[in-house]
Amino acid sequence: MAALALTLALPLAACGTTDSATASTSTADTSTTATDSSTTTSGTTGSGTTGPGGGMPAGGEGGPGGSVDVSSVTTEEELVALVQDAYGDAGLGLHRGHQPVEDVLDEVLGITHDELHVRMDSGQNLATVAEDLDIDPQELIDAMVAEYSPAIDTLLADGTITQAEADQYLADLETAFEFRVTWDGEEATPTYAGLDA
Repeated sequence: MAALALTLALPLAACGTTDSATASTSTADTSTTATDSSTTTSGTTGSGTTGPGGGMPAGGEGGPGGSVDVSSVTTEEELVALVQDAYGDAGLGLHRGHQPVEDVLDEVLGITHDELHVRMDSGQNLATVAEDLDIDPQELIDAMVAEYSPAIDTLLADGTITQAEADQYLADLETAFEFRVTWDGEEATPTYAGLDA
């Protein structure tokens, strides 16, 4: 029963929302719900105050939805973690696609978070959602890359990476978000080890 409750609550907990089904399961297994609540983060991307991990320190372990704060990236190791984060959390199924870039998705898709959940729960990935709304999925990819790319700019500006390395990181970031947007629910998430791998 606890496993079923966790399965139902996980996609919703991943984005910081709850519904009556989740609320009713929390009384049946308070230890699981408390654990999920403590790892759920709700970040605002683009403001510079919190990032993909909902304000988690760069390189720190966050809950579903990311672990690296774009505005806090100061090392190449953290940049590698940011690119890995762009692939999404495989444990969330199709919901891997909307956290921690919810604000970007809301802006580009023009639908509510709840409507996005309904579509993803019915089996649509982000590319399909976009196409149904007459939006080129590349617009989503470009917007998410733009959200994460300031971390690359920071390391380029302080001399940590070269222009050629910055260009490669940017291409790798686009590849990661393309995977996230078009993920078919089957393919294993690649492991990103950086430019030297």
